[in-house]
Amino acid sequence: MFRLLALAALVPAALASLALPRSDLQGAAQCAKALSQRSCASRYPIDADSKATCCYNGALHAGEKESGLLLQTQFWNAQPSFGPANSWTVHGLWPDYCDGSYPQFCSASSGIPEYSGPEIRAILAKYSPATLAYMDLYWLSNDGDNAGFWDHEYNKHATCFSALRAQCQRPHADGRSPEEAALVGFFEETVERFRALPTFRWLKQAGIEPSTTRTYATADLEQALARRFGYAPHLGCTKSGELNEVWYYYHTYGPVVGGRYIPTASTFNSTCPKTGVKWLPK
Repeated sequence: MFRLLALAALVPAALASLALPRSDLQGAAQCAKALSQRSCASRYPIDADSKATCCYNGALHAGEKESGLLLQTQFWNAQPSFGPANSWTVHGLWPDYCDGSYPQFCSASSGIPEYSGPEIRAILAKYSPATLAYMDLYWLSNDGDNAGFWDHEYNKHATCFSALRAQCQRPHADGRSPEEAALVGFFEETVERFRALPTFRWLKQAGIEPSTTRTYATADLEQALARRFGYAPHLGCTKSGELNEVWYYYHTYGPVVGGRYIPTASTFNSTCPKTGVKWLPK
């Protein structure tokens, strides 16, 4: 019953987010139907050329694979150290194909424009300054060029989401363009996903903390996070066995921005050694 109520609540919100003319009843119907389908598990084909892919993380073009497997990815950087000592930092929000392979840099085919770092900073400063301030604390580049990192993430990954196309964005009273609305929505959603996944706190609650002397088993790290998330995420380590990355996997009901995220299993095995994993302090 809870799942049905949650899905029903998504319908008016997602429909309201679409820039559909009042006469486009067919588009609204396609969208409403698609909202009841979980990405990568639709009970019927989602037409890539329909408005349905504004409300479903599907394929960009007919005959292509769906990008319905979403990853929220995080960094831990101890050498060199950057970011808060008691928090991981944002890497990104990625659309993978349902089989675990992935598209990238889709702007030429999707029509979603690419942006430079200064352009991204200016748009967020105008329309979502709180998000920008948070990103400057928690979405950091190891070379100090945060905005340059953001444009890489947006241009490589966000341009591959069908629901971020201009025709899927609703009008805003503040005058932002559909393209700007898509950009702001992507960064706001990525921040919200990150805030909902406090990796540092979850590990600490399991007795796992950064240390220069202790090492850990990958299975223990995975189990600690699986108890909180529901599934073991992908853990990434350097060649010397230092923990530096975590990827959480989702399917969704609804689009990338504002959809209902459903945790799922990783499609990519952890790259850390079975034992002797080092989690170094910042």
